Amino acid sequence: MISKVLYIIFIIAMFLGSVYFTKAVLKKFNVNRWIVGGTAPLILIIPSLVFDNINPIVWNILLLIFCVMCIMFFEITRIKLENNEVRGIIDYKKNK
Repeated sequence: MISKVLYIIFIIAMFLGSVYFTKAVLKKFNVNRWIVGGTAPLILIIPSLVFDNINPIVWNILLLIFCVMCIMFFEITRIKLENNEVRGIIDYKKNK
């Protein structure tokens, strides 16, 4: 039971940490969201093709980086939609 609670807390902390990390990166750099979204799966694909056996600790770190990059892609997209830098389905300015 306690392990499930810790797992849920870790997932929530990882999500919130990824959102704050994305905001900090976007303040300093202009990041292309498609490069982030395109390279995220490669973080898992390339090591699995190159190495036969991957240490579970290393694999978990790669999964964590993959998850952070996926959250970063969607967070960048959300920020660009809210600032009307990209056309989207929902127009946020009309609803306000």
